[in-house]
Amino acid sequence: MSNLTSLKYIVFNSLIGEIAIVWNNKDKLLKQIILPDVNTGKFNYGKIDYHGVLSETDPDDYIMEVMSDVKEIIMGKDIHFDYSHLDFSILTDFQRIVLLKQKDIPHGRVTSYKKLAELIDKPKSARPVANVLSSNPFPIVIPCHRTVRSDWTIGGYVGMNDGLYKRLILENEGVQFEKDVVQKKYRFPSEDLSIPSL
Repeated sequence: MSNLTSLKYIVFNSLIGEIAIVWNNKDKLLKQIILPDVNTGKFNYGKIDYHGVLSETDPDDYIMEVMSDVKEIIMGKDIHFDYSHLDFSILTDFQRIVLLKQKDIPHGRVTSYKKLAELIDKPKSARPVANVLSSNPFPIVIPCHRTVRSDWTIGGYVGMNDGLYKRLILENEGVQFEKDVVQKKYRFPSEDLSIPSL
């Protein structure tokens, strides 16, 4: 069990507002990424899931790199993150399976909760999959913004009913919408059945 006094957090500005990162300073495992309040664009300290977390103003190079990566992902860059630095220890097996499959959704592509459930061989678990993504402790880094409703409309984002941040990030990745629906060519797996068979 980690020593809670070694937990640190830092708040930084991004294209969508103030984001916080919580990490264990001893092993450099990320514990949580907290997105800004959708109404104010500000960080809410009450969203930290851990007690005894200390503010850090002079982080080491690794945390600086994480901050930079998060900012770049929001701006639409295809960043390949080292997932071994994420602390999955408090997650259930199902949560881990969903999040690890979610990270495989390609940059600039979008899947649905139903499709993601099928990808983990649990086709009837679209709602539990959506619940896992709504409480994703590592938004942006594990790109739950790339999963939308079964009708291919945006839906909420990380527990927020508003999909404003989600749409912005997807559009920065090049995803296009038609009347608020993800265009077919950006859907994953591909729904294009017009490819002739050999």
